[in-house]
Amino acid sequence: MAPIHLACKKGRLNLIQYIIKHIPSSLELPHSKNGRTPFLIAVYFNQLEVIKYLISNKCHLSATDDEGSGAVHISVERGHLNVLKYLMDNDYCNPNATNHQDRTPLHVAVAAEQYEILKFLLTNKLSILINVQDNHGNTPLHLACMWRQTRIVSLLSSANLSSSINILITNKKGQTPLHLAVASGHKDTTEALLFSVTGSSTHHDLLTATDTKGCTVFHIACSNDCIHVFRYLCHVYPQGVNAMDNRGRGLLHAACEGGDIEIVKELVEKYKLDPKSQDKKGITCLHLLTKRKRAKKLSLKIGDVASGHTPLHYASCSDNICMVCYLIETFPCTPDDPDNNGYTSVHGACEAGSM
Repeated sequence: MAPIHLACKKGRLNLIQYIIKHIPSSLELPHSKNGRTPFLIAVYFNQLEVIKYLISNKCHLSATDDEGSGAVHISVERGHLNVLKYLMDNDYCNPNATNHQDRTPLHVAVAAEQYEILKFLLTNKLSILINVQDNHGNTPLHLACMWRQTRIVSLLSSANLSSSINILITNKKGQTPLHLAVASGHKDTTEALLFSVTGSSTHHDLLTATDTKGCTVFHIACSNDCIHVFRYLCHVYPQGVNAMDNRGRGLLHAACEGGDIEIVKELVEKYKLDPKSQDKKGITCLHLLTKRKRAKKLSLKIGDVASGHTPLHYASCSDNICMVCYLIETFPCTPDDPDNNGYTSVHGACEAGSM
């Protein structure tokens, strides 16, 4: 760390003045490890008087570090509200500037869980762009949902922002913020987001929106073992249990992939979904269950897929010895049963390295 950087860190204004007077180039000297200029270091360590002095000496206000973060990003991440206010009140920063991840200060505030900073930024809503997407297509609301930040979700989706925030916006995987809230398994965050649009068409649109794979939030809840979220979604929108994805798979397939036997039972017993239903390739939920080593045994009818693979083939290929034994003992199938290409369960077990 050069003397100018150390002086800015410690707030040694007299020393800073001396260094800049005798070595003018030090005003923009980047730190060797993170690329921060003296101005950015002063922001990082909340040295407001140093910041004012450096600005009076016409330091580069748009300077960024090696991550593309400028003074506004750094002050937000560090929670320095006094510095942020000073920069914004004097138009010394762009509140919508993006870093190398294409994230704005709003994204950074959510990521750092800086609630008070976020509230301040949103009071300047006429200049703040709330729907900016980062390099993954995520808005600040996506991030808040992903990281289970219920208070921030409520703040971002609150009534006074409803005219500007786009709750249906999707990321590069086609996921709405609700998809990510559900995937996190956090019921409170899911409730907070849906509560903000209760009684509007957006409420229905969120519950029926599909990602790039054709999955609704119901599929996501089932495949991620989120039974409490699943039950809540079914309570607010029972019709969602009949959703199908791009592969022709319903919630039973998703639940079997996720391995939550309680969701599987609920879908079969309460919602009367057919365990023998096949996707576009003829795969049933039992085929998927047999691939999971922790799957429990269900008395479901065996069926072959288009390739002739039985559940025993799947269980053998996944080295699921318990399921193999269960299938052989319970159903009319043997390890010698071939698929359409003569491939048996013994071949599968050998490929899986199962003794």
